[in-house]
Amino acid sequence: MRPYLAVIRDSFREAFATRVLWIMLILIGVLLGLLAPLGFERALAVSLQFNDFQNPQAFLKELRDNRNSSETPAGYVWSRLSDGFKEEVNDVKPDTDRRRRMGVLGRARNEINRLFSEPDFYNKEVWADVRLGSEANDLLDQGLTSLSEEERRRFNRLAFEAAFPSHIEASGRDAIQFVYLWYPIGDELPIQETQLHQIGEQVLSFLVSRLVGNIGVFIALLVTASIVPQMLDSGAIDLLLSKPVSRPLLFLSKFFGGCTFIFLNATFLIAGLWAIVGWRFGIWSDGLLWTIPVFVFVFAIYYSVSTLAAVIWRNAVVSIVVSILFWAVCFTVGLAKSSLDNWFLDARRTANIIPAGETLIRLTQTGSGYEWDDENNEWRELFEQRRRGGPPGASRQAAWLGAYYDATNERLVGIRSGGGTRWFRGSSKLAIATQDDDWKPQESIDVPNGTRELLPTTNGDILVVGTDGLHRLEGEAIGPADAFKLFGMSLPGLGETARFVRVDDETLEWKRPFAAAIDRSTGRVVISSGDTTAILKEVDNEFVVESSGVFESSLERVVGFPGDRFLTASQDGFIRIFDADNNDLVDTQRPFGNNEPRSVITSPDGRWSAVLFHHRKVWLYDVMTGTPAAPSLNGQGDISAVAFDDDSSFLAADRFGRITRYSPEASFAIKETIEPKPDFLETLYTRFIDPVHTIFPKPGEMENVVTWLMTKQQTIGPDDTDELQASRQVIDIQEPLWSNLAFLAIMLTLTSVLITRRDF
Repeated sequence: MRPYLAVIRDSFREAFATRVLWIMLILIGVLLGLLAPLGFERALAVSLQFNDFQNPQAFLKELRDNRNSSETPAGYVWSRLSDGFKEEVNDVKPDTDRRRRMGVLGRARNEINRLFSEPDFYNKEVWADVRLGSEANDLLDQGLTSLSEEERRRFNRLAFEAAFPSHIEASGRDAIQFVYLWYPIGDELPIQETQLHQIGEQVLSFLVSRLVGNIGVFIALLVTASIVPQMLDSGAIDLLLSKPVSRPLLFLSKFFGGCTFIFLNATFLIAGLWAIVGWRFGIWSDGLLWTIPVFVFVFAIYYSVSTLAAVIWRNAVVSIVVSILFWAVCFTVGLAKSSLDNWFLDARRTANIIPAGETLIRLTQTGSGYEWDDENNEWRELFEQRRRGGPPGASRQAAWLGAYYDATNERLVGIRSGGGTRWFRGSSKLAIATQDDDWKPQESIDVPNGTRELLPTTNGDILVVGTDGLHRLEGEAIGPADAFKLFGMSLPGLGETARFVRVDDETLEWKRPFAAAIDRSTGRVVISSGDTTAILKEVDNEFVVESSGVFESSLERVVGFPGDRFLTASQDGFIRIFDADNNDLVDTQRPFGNNEPRSVITSPDGRWSAVLFHHRKVWLYDVMTGTPAAPSLNGQGDISAVAFDDDSSFLAADRFGRITRYSPEASFAIKETIEPKPDFLETLYTRFIDPVHTIFPKPGEMENVVTWLMTKQQTIGPDDTDELQASRQVIDIQEPLWSNLAFLAIMLTLTSVLITRRDF
């Protein structure tokens, strides 16, 4: 053993002799020193954020249209804007280029935040008809002159959002202000410490994956590339082989020495980051420390290629070039696989299952619709929605929101997203389809801004709910097919009086995080808004609060309402079951750790609830017995949509079009499997591309393991939203580990055999 330990020590001495090593140690120390003063302070949410605008263009239009009405909040705000900015707003037209419009909207945010700092911004006469929330009234009762500057800005923000509920999201109270040393950085962020920890873990995951996993590995290869070639130089190898040592063990000692050296450097950087974020942000993440062996493992994969090239050509430069080529090949294979997944196959996955009377309809992630043709055993295309702005995972919202079958009027009802980014997204519209029209959706009127849910009712009413309140559609959403003609073609028309009317009593504060659901048997609605949960019942065509309670979590959530209980599933993976009569917490479950839920579905008879998670697993709950159910479901881990039909049978969709129907009364035994024959693309994928990718090394996908270690989630969400309805990318953390481990073993074995058979 002593000779091999001597070889490892020589590896350290050779690495210490390089200037690159010392430069990297100094750079790591400087980086950690620069990060150490970064921290945060608790603050009040006083600034208007970009995401607070529900429809910024409509907001600016309202200000401009009320320029001559200074007695209204819109006209009053317009009068206090700077003259230069008013001219910019007046010059913006519908055909103005995107960059200029974005610049104007950004300056609008700065102008309004400036107004919040003005002591005389609030005018009692202008706000006479505006309903202020409880927090604003409490501050007003204290006297505006007695408030601190931060509290006064908070009041102005609350008064502003109360005046424009259709355009501005209601804000939470708590916020985080980042500081460097003692100096604030930018505006405060309207998040709490729990959310800060989640964001911090995601940022750390990105830094470790990119900074350490990519740049760090390349630099580590530069530092260690010369170790094996120098060992094979004439004189050095002769001296080593003159001793009673095994050639394979000699090589493995050199290999282990290089990996150990990189392990110490990675420990210096990552342990330093761990200490800083723990000390400054309170994020003591064990997962961050576990990324150290992951980083060394990734390095070992590339280093095994480098050492094989070194044994063949005995040249450090060639070893580096071969390693880069290996990275390029792995990247190309991974990109081809992910592109096929995101652009073609994932677009076919079922996003909504809609039992529509005697037929079955499914909607895909891109918004296309299909009806099952039992005679031909295939999905018949009804309509296609073209993808805009990238693959399904890149879209901010689902193409359809809350689509359901209205049995009373025999029609399909849903909301079609306007598409695009939040700042330039088109208006979301109500859409209706009937079987007589071959289920072709006809887009109707715009839904209120901030709409988050479409609530199915048994009497055929159309209810939408969101941060702008609860609204009912009055009038006919879709008129006769021949209501309008254009160039001789019949077009769907709107009823003359179609409009959404607010039907809640406005006693609640409607703000994010927000979720809602309806109990179809009683018509009661559960609202989870901010830190409040409330049960609403209909009285004289309006919904009034029947009971309410405090909701402790500040994270995004989805809810379900199966009768005498309601469920909330939060972004942190917790499922909470409440008694609907008194809002008391009955049970808490966390079946899949920190993974995020996507939706809660309840059966028509109110007995069963199903929570679908973004990592494509389903959790079922028996409301009658108050216990979870754990049936064996087809494709568990690949389920993209679930539903209950009229007789409370459970349906689950997996693969690229398969739907399985289960009987809950018979312990979820399979009643029927709907599965079309795969086409050429699916066959090519399942029989060739996926198997090749499975056995191919995937060092680049080890960043998925880093993401899981940091966040404990098997999904990656879009960067521009935390809405749970938005698509997530599902990551695999086991396949990269096993395929990379097998590749590493093969490469080390091959190099050991080669070094044994060659003459030096």
